[in-house]
Amino acid sequence: MVRSVCVVALTACLAFPAAAQKATPPERVAQLELDNLNQAQAALKAAEQADASTYAPTLYDEASYHYKTAQQNWNANKASNRDQARLEAVEALWAARAALAKARWIGTNAAIRSLQNDITRLGGRAELTLADESPALALNRGANSRDRINFAQAVIDAAKAAGAEQFAADDLRVAQQNLESARKITKATATSDNADYLSYTAEMMSRRALYTARANEATRNITPLQLERTKLAQAESERQAALERQQRAAAEAQTQQLQQQLAQEQAQDRAARAAAEQTLDQAIARYEKAIASGSANEVENLRRQVEDQQLSLRAIQERERTNEQSMSTEIERLRTDLQTAQKQGSVNEGVLAQRQADLVARQQELEQLRKDREADIAARTKAEEQHQAAVAELTKRRQEAEAQAQALQQQVNEAQAETQHAHAETQQAQQQQQATQAELEKTRQELASRDAEARQLRMENELARLAATKRDPRGFIVTLPGIFFDTGKSVLKPGAKNTLTKIAEQLKVDA
Repeated sequence: MVRSVCVVALTACLAFPAAAQKATPPERVAQLELDNLNQAQAALKAAEQADASTYAPTLYDEASYHYKTAQQNWNANKASNRDQARLEAVEALWAARAALAKARWIGTNAAIRSLQNDITRLGGRAELTLADESPALALNRGANSRDRINFAQAVIDAAKAAGAEQFAADDLRVAQQNLESARKITKATATSDNADYLSYTAEMMSRRALYTARANEATRNITPLQLERTKLAQAESERQAALERQQRAAAEAQTQQLQQQLAQEQAQDRAARAAAEQTLDQAIARYEKAIASGSANEVENLRRQVEDQQLSLRAIQERERTNEQSMSTEIERLRTDLQTAQKQGSVNEGVLAQRQADLVARQQELEQLRKDREADIAARTKAEEQHQAAVAELTKRRQEAEAQAQALQQQVNEAQAETQHAHAETQQAQQQQQATQAELEKTRQELASRDAEARQLRMENELARLAATKRDPRGFIVTLPGIFFDTGKSVLKPGAKNTLTKIAEQLKVDA
């Protein structure tokens, strides 16, 4: 009860004007207490919008806690709870104000560091030392009320050292008075809820003044740094513009060189395509002629030559298509650069008009190249179809001629086979005839030999009747019987003459 009475009296001093403290009706007190709660809510909302949850989370969390506790006690609608709600609302109000002040200060420091980084990045120097404090600073207020009073006094001293008295003298004076009251309370006891309340509100009032002073000091550096960054950014922009102009000129020169190179390659490709088409037409003519009258090997060799020439022509056509794609990509890049230059306004109207005219000319050139290539492909396709039809017709004729030739050859082969068969039969008949003649000759010889043998045998028999006869390799030996000559005479005897006559007659018969 003592804490409540003392704190209520002090709260009234902090929150109400002096004239209102003399005689305030109960309903007016309730309204003023509700105003304190609403002010705490508004302060907490402002701190939230200043991103205090990031730059001053410790203070922001404390303010949120006190505000929620105040709401709960206010909604309880009891006298004791209302007294506690008033205390929590005042603590929430000053904690939220302190969180808001710190968020602005730390946020300003962050903006200054961003400017410093920009200046350094742009080649300048921004040697500025900033007073700083950790966003999540741990607030170790001590174990009892006396420690918390000393902790709050240190914050008041720091605020005065930072020059906060120039704009927050009343807040610092009230904070110091609160601490003096808290010290009186703690003479008899080291810990007191009333002393804690007074020291806490004094700390938060002083922190608000301290952080505001530091934020004001940091803010004075913003404008010079912004001016320096602007100056360096302009210089950098001019350097970038000059570099871009130089790069643009180099790119345009390179583009022109690439265009000339591409035009030269396109001319070479067109010449190569014309030569390849002529060579292909010649190969096709030779191939079609060979189909009509050439050998199979010649036809096959010429067919391969035609395929090789067709592949060469397709490679040239593909190279032309690739060059057209490169040209199309280059035109798109030029169109994008032109649109960018038109939006940025970095190039005068005359240059833009010239680029537009060049772009249109390049587009027309590309379209003409595509039309020419497509027309050539259509013509080659038609010629290829005609060639295929001619090859099919010639192949058909060749096959028919070869079929006829094969039929005639078959007939010739059959005639030759018949002739060879007849000749073989003739030879066989001749051989049979020769064998028959040989057999007849052998038989004749055997018959002659038998006849001769018979004549000899008959002769031998006949001679044997006339005289003694025997065979000899030299012929027959006939031994005449008796004496045919008288001694000393060469005239045959009559009997001997008769015998010799018979023998002679027999020899004539068998001769």
